[in-house]
Amino acid sequence: MLLPDYKPAHGYGIRSLFLLLFLLLGGCFSPGELANRNMAGNYRPMDGQSLSAEVTIRQVNDSLARVLIRIKPDEYLYVRQEDNRYLATVGIHLQLVESYDVPTRYDSAVARYTMDMTEKGKARIFEVELPVHRKGTILLETVITDEGKGASATFFIPFAHLTAQSRQCFWATLPDGTPFFRDHVKANDSLRIYYQDTSTGFLWCHYYKKDFPLANPPFSFDAREPFDYHADSVFRYDLQEHPVLTLNRRGFYHFRIDTTRKEGFTIFRFGEDHPQVSDVDQMLEALRYLTTRKEYEELKSNPHPRQTVDGFWIERGGNEERTRMLIRKYYTRVQDANRFFSSYTEGWRTDRGMIYVVLGVPNTIYRSAQSETWIYGTVNNPVSINFFFTKVDNPFTENDYALSRSPIYETSWFRAVDVWRSGRVYNNMY
Repeated sequence: MLLPDYKPAHGYGIRSLFLLLFLLLGGCFSPGELANRNMAGNYRPMDGQSLSAEVTIRQVNDSLARVLIRIKPDEYLYVRQEDNRYLATVGIHLQLVESYDVPTRYDSAVARYTMDMTEKGKARIFEVELPVHRKGTILLETVITDEGKGASATFFIPFAHLTAQSRQCFWATLPDGTPFFRDHVKANDSLRIYYQDTSTGFLWCHYYKKDFPLANPPFSFDAREPFDYHADSVFRYDLQEHPVLTLNRRGFYHFRIDTTRKEGFTIFRFGEDHPQVSDVDQMLEALRYLTTRKEYEELKSNPHPRQTVDGFWIERGGNEERTRMLIRKYYTRVQDANRFFSSYTEGWRTDRGMIYVVLGVPNTIYRSAQSETWIYGTVNNPVSINFFFTKVDNPFTENDYALSRSPIYETSWFRAVDVWRSGRVYNNMY
């Protein structure tokens, strides 16, 4: 993992010609285009050619936000200049839109930066100030361009510009002030928490240790239990001193100003290596998607979990090479599901994670403000498999989606499971 060499760069003093073209061409879209755009690429593993980025929003005040973007300079093309220096040029276009369904454009900002070769091997963080005059739950579109390659990548983040309790009004940093981009911590991570209003004295933190069940198959009946908001423990966090926090206990930590409201800022604590999968117990649990209940209970009862996992895959692979390939493919999907779908629980355990691990990346994904539609096969083909996920109103995360289950999925589900069990990778494109 790249540790950031934090060099804040503010989006001021912008060169007009490139940015005008970028504004008019690079980041624009026609009405209705977002809802009809195939978003499947957002859930594909990095192929070594794409641009990656982490984007987070800080709501500075009622009319101004600061967008922080962390990139990897190694992914950019460095072009020789007249003075024999090699520079990479990064363009950033920020656009607030109403939603995927109604892409009415509001405030925007553009910026352009250069990097030299000495920045390779480190992370680079840019800060761009963005005016915000639209109240409500809106969408931030971030387009990042490598001018040397002529390549770009687009990222979408929900922006709850609603109240002083909204999650973008809070943020975290490392003890040295480096911005913290993730919504989860590891065992050795230490943080300081900040709030938009610097006159506020303290936050309340409610800690929850919950055991959530694994997602049920897509053809089964599924009813979510109501969440019990009674915290396992509560403590105060001093906003004037900003003491360093180390959140060692697994679970999640919800910071709030007003405890009568559910909105706030949540930090999750999953396994030691999340999103990577290195714990043998998690590797064993992930086999539940490919086994019957009886098989799984027998696997769990074995006192040697490592040999149990190896034995399961050796039986399917038949030889060492194929077995290694199956293990690599399956657990890479588990890891990618953690990266894309983690919310109140690890991503592979969620409804979207379950489908992703077994069936792979969909051919097409359509997003709306409150849903995602996944299509395996071609659009409007009666033999294609379509899954519909509805966004759950969850005060802890914006990344919680529930599958609309149906008996019609039973045949296609078991077909995919049987492919894995016969020693092949289902949907082996990614």
